[in-house]
Amino acid sequence: MSDYGAVPFALMIVIVIYIVVGEYFKSIHFHLIHETSFGIIIGMIVGLLLKWMDENAYAQFFSLNATIFFYLLLPLIIFSGGYNLKKKQFLKNFKYIVSFGFLSTLINFIITLSLTIAFNSWKLVRLGTNLDSHISLSYDEMIKYSATICATDSVAALNLIPSQKYPKLFSVVFGEGMVNDAVSIIIFQAVTILQQSEKSFEWYTPFEFIGRFLENCIISLLIGLFVGLFSTWCFKKCRFLTNSTTTETVFAFLMAYIGYSICEMLNLSGVISLLMIGIMMSHYQGYNISQLGRVTTRVTFESLSLGAEAFLYVFLGFAMWNQTTYYSPLTQDLYYVEVSWVFTLLQLGVVMLARYLSIYIVYWISIAIQGPQVWKLTKYEMSICCFAGMVRGSVAFALIETLSASPTDGIQINQINILQSCVLYIVVITTIIFGTTMPFFINIQIKRQSEEEERKSISEIPASVLTDSPKKKELSEAQKIIKYMDEEYFKRWFIYDYKNRKEKITQEKKQIKNETLQEIYEKAFSEASEDESVKQRNEDFISLPNIEEKPSSPLIVKMQELTQQI
Repeated sequence: MSDYGAVPFALMIVIVIYIVVGEYFKSIHFHLIHETSFGIIIGMIVGLLLKWMDENAYAQFFSLNATIFFYLLLPLIIFSGGYNLKKKQFLKNFKYIVSFGFLSTLINFIITLSLTIAFNSWKLVRLGTNLDSHISLSYDEMIKYSATICATDSVAALNLIPSQKYPKLFSVVFGEGMVNDAVSIIIFQAVTILQQSEKSFEWYTPFEFIGRFLENCIISLLIGLFVGLFSTWCFKKCRFLTNSTTTETVFAFLMAYIGYSICEMLNLSGVISLLMIGIMMSHYQGYNISQLGRVTTRVTFESLSLGAEAFLYVFLGFAMWNQTTYYSPLTQDLYYVEVSWVFTLLQLGVVMLARYLSIYIVYWISIAIQGPQVWKLTKYEMSICCFAGMVRGSVAFALIETLSASPTDGIQINQINILQSCVLYIVVITTIIFGTTMPFFINIQIKRQSEEEERKSISEIPASVLTDSPKKKELSEAQKIIKYMDEEYFKRWFIYDYKNRKEKITQEKKQIKNETLQEIYEKAFSEASEDESVKQRNEDFISLPNIEEKPSSPLIVKMQELTQQI
């Protein structure tokens, strides 16, 4: 055990550095390099040092077990995203999120698969630096690879888009990223099930694939809906569960994990189920637990998600140097295998091309069916969504790691390693390059949008803007029906004593905002000097005014902005 003690110790140290440096970057608004890119880079440096010290220990430790990712790390990230989701903006931009998350991902998969098959038939999967030798990939491997590489990572973009100034853009990028990961996993699972059935390809096979895909989505959503509402119902009926915030937090997470495990056991999408569970718990269950429990659950789930993400990005950097070696569990020996740099560079171009085409094909389909006046995303917002989706993340790497080869089949080992190394290198390259250039790209697009809006406002030509219109829009008939059913039935069924607590719940929302603001300002001025003017300002902050009143000073304006952020 002592032989491997240095490796996890170094990993934990790097994760701590990643978290500290990431928060420091945020505090000084430093965007030259994103924190995820920094995590990968420092992981690469320390990983190279560890490999130089003990290559055998390094190769054994950094063979990522996909089971750990899908049953430990991924649930933490997805559940936190659903639980802390801004539901109003999510539902408001549901059309764009579904269009980009579902349809665009399917188009991306088709384009990637077609080009990958073409590269393989043209014998462009070269081995290492020897351009004269090549290896042929099987159709099963290419299909799984194409499903894997569709998974995007929009974390870098989310940290650069002001959610309050551009709520529509932020919610579309965030929602599309969450749905995209779920759809990529469903495609991978559907392909795996079809391959395991060992049926030959027929004319109806694509329709069978679409049927399995839709079946997986619908059943997973229903399971997530049931588990989320059942957990809410338990808190409504079993009030003793709310006596402890620890019990509230643990019970909520375990119920969510049960829903995830049920779907994985049935070969369904645990990601979509977990996302639905988080949304249901956030919408209904929050009113059945204590006020402290609401804050505790959100902070706990965000903290766990942060730790999981930090581990993944640092691990990606550590694993960079493990792609040229293969550790055999049978012989316990280390073998050197080849990677395909030509195939990796070609696939990097495919990632960018497929992302661009998939986004704009969805746009063209939408305007062809509904007309251009219905599509509210501007060309600048579209370009930001397109650029944000260029980054490939940890989901893609974890999916490709599920591919396994026979320990005695040298050709298959090389085939699998080429695909796994290709995905890892694409994840690292896109995260570093696009993550670093993203702030400049987003700022340029926002500036161009603002300039165009100014020109149009001078000529009094109406135009859509990046920010939502302050004018309150009429709800559609479907939205009115959903809102009516939610207020008159679902909240009464699943929220404890909702009929008598309806007014109190509304007041509690405002109270939570005021309490959070008070804590922010007390912390901000806790280290202030004993100057009388500072004391007076602190006393003023303790008695916070009603945030709904018309602001009378710059301080009140700032407080309103912080309230909206919370």
